[in-house]
Amino acid sequence: MSKKKNNLSNRLKSEALTIPVMLVGSALWGLFWLPLRLLETAGVSGLWAVVLIYTGATATLLLLARPRRCDLRCFSTELFGIGLSAAISGIAFSIGVIEGEVARVLILFYLAPVWSVLLAHRVLKEALAPVTIPALLVALTGAAMMLLSDAGAEDLRFELADLLGLIAGLAFAVTNVQLRAARDLPGPLKNLAACVLVPPLGLALAFVLDVPLAFAPGPLLAGLLVGVLWMTTMIAAVQYGVSRLPVQRSSVLLLFELIVGAASAALIAREMLSAWEILGGLFIILAGLAVARTREPTASRSGR
Repeated sequence: MSKKKNNLSNRLKSEALTIPVMLVGSALWGLFWLPLRLLETAGVSGLWAVVLIYTGATATLLLLARPRRCDLRCFSTELFGIGLSAAISGIAFSIGVIEGEVARVLILFYLAPVWSVLLAHRVLKEALAPVTIPALLVALTGAAMMLLSDAGAEDLRFELADLLGLIAGLAFAVTNVQLRAARDLPGPLKNLAACVLVPPLGLALAFVLDVPLAFAPGPLLAGLLVGVLWMTTMIAAVQYGVSRLPVQRSSVLLLFELIVGAASAALIAREMLSAWEILGGLFIILAGLAVARTREPTASRSGR
C-alpha cells in the first residue's frame, strides 16, 4: 500500500513540474508569430527570418545532441525523413502566421491529429478506432466552415496562408508517424531533426523565389537569438511534456497554443475571428481531441 502511495506521490510531483513546462512550450508556440512579424517589420522578409531563427536553434541543438553523435549513423535515414517533413511543416507554419491570420492558421494546422491517425493506419498498419472516421468528417466540416464565410459557398475565403496551415499540419502528421516508427530515436536527435533541414531548405526557396536579402546586423542578431533562446526552449519544453504525460492530457495542454495565439493576435494585431470561423475551429479542435484520446500512451511524439 505504501509503495502505491509513493508511486502516486512521485507521479503527482512529476506532473507538477511537467504541466507548467508543457504550458510554457505551448504558449511560446502560440506567440511565435510575434517575433516573426517583428523581424519582418525590421526589414527581414519571412523566409530569411525563418532561416535565421532555425539556424540559431540548429546550432544550439547540435551542441545539446553532441553526446549522441555516435547514433547519427544508426538513424541517418530516419533523421533525414523526419527532418524533411519537419522542415516543410516549420517553413509552411512560419510563413503562414506571418502572411495570414494567426488563429486561422493555427486551427487549420490542428487537423494534424486526424492526419496522423490516418497515416499511421496506412503506413504503420495501426487499427482505426471507431471514432476516427466520424472525427474526420467533423474536422473536414470545420475546415470547410472556416474556409467559407457565413455568407455561403459563393464567398470562398481561401488564402495562401490557409493552404500553408493545412500543409504544415499534414507535414507535422508525417513527422509524427515517422517518429512513431523510429521509437528508439534519442530525444536530443528528435529535437535536432525538427530544425536541422529548415535553414538549407529555406535558403533554397529564398533564392528560387528571389526573396530580397537586406537587413542590418541588429535584426540578424535578433533572429539568431530568437532561435537560440525562444525556439530551442519551446521545442525542448513540448518534447519534455509529451514524453512524460499521457497523450490525452498532453493533447489538451497543446490547445493552450491555440488560445494564446488567438488571444495575442486579437489583442496585438487586432485579428478577430467571426462566429462562423470560431464554430468551424471548435469542430476541428473537438475532432482532434477525440482522435488523440484513442492513441496509445506510449506512442512517440515530436517536439512540435
